[in-house]
Formats: sequence, structure tokens, C-alpha cells
Amino acid sequence: MSFTEVGAFTVGPTDSLVEVGSFDLEEGDDTIWFEVQRTSPDQGWPWSYGLLSWRSSFGLELGTCKAYCTKEGEIYKLTVGKEPRSLEGTVYYEPRSYNLAWIKKDYNLTLSISAESGVTAGATSPFGGNVAYPVVGGTWGYAAESGLLRLKL
Repeated sequence: MSFTEVGAFTVGPTDSLVEVGSFDLEEGDDTIWFEVQRTSPDQGWPWSYGLLSWRSSFGLELGTCKAYCTKEGEIYKLTVGKEPRSLEGTVYYEPRSYNLAWIKKDYNLTLSISAESGVTAGATSPFGGNVAYPVVGGTWGYAAESGLLRLKL
């Protein structure tokens, strides 16, 4: 993957929603992968998570996810399985109150967020989307009058 930096920011004690930066998807893309990394130094306690989202003019078209604040960085995915109506949007980070309690005590939380868009690969059947399971010790029986398929044991 080739990530593009969206933005780096420091969360303040009064921040409830941080606008990280704009990020646009390519035509046909239905997924955004985010790399979230804490760049502030280790200070002896575990940071919690924040809510990461991408908003277009139609709202939160790809949903929201929890993004933890690790020094090593982590990858998160936003998708609902279909292309959003708008390909232009803005990335937001919403810190949770657990983190804000530490920040109010003058401990900094600085994050860097990068993103990459693409298509989530789905599994499709070459036979029109149907799936068949073998039955051990039984057979399938089709009832033409009702249109039901029954398992005969």
C-alpha cells in the first residue's frame, strides 16, 4: 500500500472533534485504510482510543471505527461494502474522555494519520452467487410444488 499523509495534530484538553485533513477516494473505491501512529513520547500510561471517521457531503458514508493510540502505529479500515456517493471528504478524529483526562494533566497526545483508498476484495461465486455445502449421511431433495429444498437425513 502507498499511504498518503492526511495530517499530524496534537489533541488539546477542550478538543471534542479534530479535523485532520481532506482525503479523496479514487473512482470505484469503497474502502479507506488508515495508518494511525502516536508521535508523542511514551509517558508511562496507556492511551485509549479515539473515533476515526471520513465525512463526505453525504455524512459518514464509510462508518466510524475505534483507532488506538500506539507508538508503533496500527492500520484501520473504513468500509460499508459499497462505493460512497461522494469521493471527496475530510478525515476526523474524536478523542475519548479517558484520553482527555490525561491531556488535562498536561500530557500531550500527538498523532499522525495517513490514508490509502481502494476496493475491498469480495468473494463471489462463478455460479451466480450460490453456495453449495456437501451433506454427509444425507441428501438434498427439491419439492417442485413448494419450491423448497429439503435436507433428507
